[in-house]
Amino acid sequence: MPIPSLLTIGQKQGIPYQTFDDLQLRRLLDEKTIRILSYPAGKEELLQRQELFGVLRTEAGLARIKDVFAALKEYERAVRLWRSTSIEVEKRFLFAAALSQYRIICSMLSSLSDCGAKLAAVADYGKEALAALPNLDADLDAMQKQLSVIGKFNLSFAERAYMTRDDIPQTVYDELSSCADDLGLAMNDRRGARIRLNDGLSHAIAELHPEEIAAYDALCEPYRNVPFDAPIAYIEELNFYFAILALCEKADEMHIPVCFPAVSEKRQYLAHSVYDISLFLKNAQRIVPNDTFFSEDAPFHFITGANGGGKTTYLRACGINLILFLGGCPVFAQDASIYLYTQVCSHFPADERFSSGGRLQEEKQRVDRLLESCDADTFIVFNETYSGTDDKLGCEMTLDTASSIKERGTHGLFVTHFHEVRKGGYPMLNTVTEEDENHVRTFRIVRDLGITSSFADDILRKYRLDAASLAERGGHA
Repeated sequence: MPIPSLLTIGQKQGIPYQTFDDLQLRRLLDEKTIRILSYPAGKEELLQRQELFGVLRTEAGLARIKDVFAALKEYERAVRLWRSTSIEVEKRFLFAAALSQYRIICSMLSSLSDCGAKLAAVADYGKEALAALPNLDADLDAMQKQLSVIGKFNLSFAERAYMTRDDIPQTVYDELSSCADDLGLAMNDRRGARIRLNDGLSHAIAELHPEEIAAYDALCEPYRNVPFDAPIAYIEELNFYFAILALCEKADEMHIPVCFPAVSEKRQYLAHSVYDISLFLKNAQRIVPNDTFFSEDAPFHFITGANGGGKTTYLRACGINLILFLGGCPVFAQDASIYLYTQVCSHFPADERFSSGGRLQEEKQRVDRLLESCDADTFIVFNETYSGTDDKLGCEMTLDTASSIKERGTHGLFVTHFHEVRKGGYPMLNTVTEEDENHVRTFRIVRDLGITSSFADDILRKYRLDAASLAERGGHA
């Protein structure tokens, strides 16, 4: 029976690793978590992950899953020790320990049926695994009885000196202690030591207990094909959930809201009070939230404003929370409704400035290659692309890129200091200065509603509110 996964990974990697670098997520999360997030989840998988995160966000649910996780770690260690030894007697003891831990794990998994769809499937697996081994408890007891006999043995040195039995009058330690007293020397306190069996000793023990060894091996035979490795996969999968929960715990400490966005059937990314959690890396004491405004009517925006005004912070907030949503994770916002984009891409320029047309052309080619993979289900962000050239040429190239984005129906955001892009007629976002109650200056991102854009013209035509349509309607009045 295949073991149900807590993370069904998609077939297409829709988020390049470079995007995680650009958005600082690779500094916040480990590589295994990044790899999982790079494959956007389908709707059913996304909702099931959200449900499991919801369980983990409760105190009782988290405690239960942490108990299972601790047991899985202990089980993984037992299996590893059993597999790693080459000494036959030791392997027999460790097999019984691994099998006993397997029973414990399956029993714990079978108790999770009330913890959401994913864990309900896991619980069914645990129940079926135990049902397939109806004699396991009795056989484990019988194995332990045989092992208790095999494990009791003495090793002697001469007639009066013995190593292990406390009921023997004279042990090696006692003999040495007596000699030390005769010489006026003090012995250190007796300390136990674990002596690892070697092959010769293992063979000797087997020769001493042939009947017990044979009986034990017969008891083990029905369990040779137990899928010991299957439950171990849950360790890595649960680590993904715990990695995201660690971010949520940090957000809770800072009173940052955490929510599970609704899945939108419309191509939109609408959210209230979205936070850039990459600022956790800077130990920021206060993070200013912003709203997102991407919709079918206004899918792509430029954002301009002063340096240090929060433009890149806004871009990261949009990108990070979108990626987390597509991975079925909580996002750091008050509430949100987001479309299931299949790709999230980014372009951040290299640190060096362009000193020749060749390097600028190379960046243009890189942007063009990026756009070739984009469609209406893509969300893309640009951060100061073409910033290394002069304003006139940079603005022209930026508007050419925006035109390609519009043709593809791609959603996204372009951060730029080229203010002349306003003439392109695209929806704009601006930075505005505010002061909090402590008179600390902050920046917020707002929509610029005072422009007439080609997107706005498209909307007017869609609802027949443009000048030509109104004139035509007037002519028929």
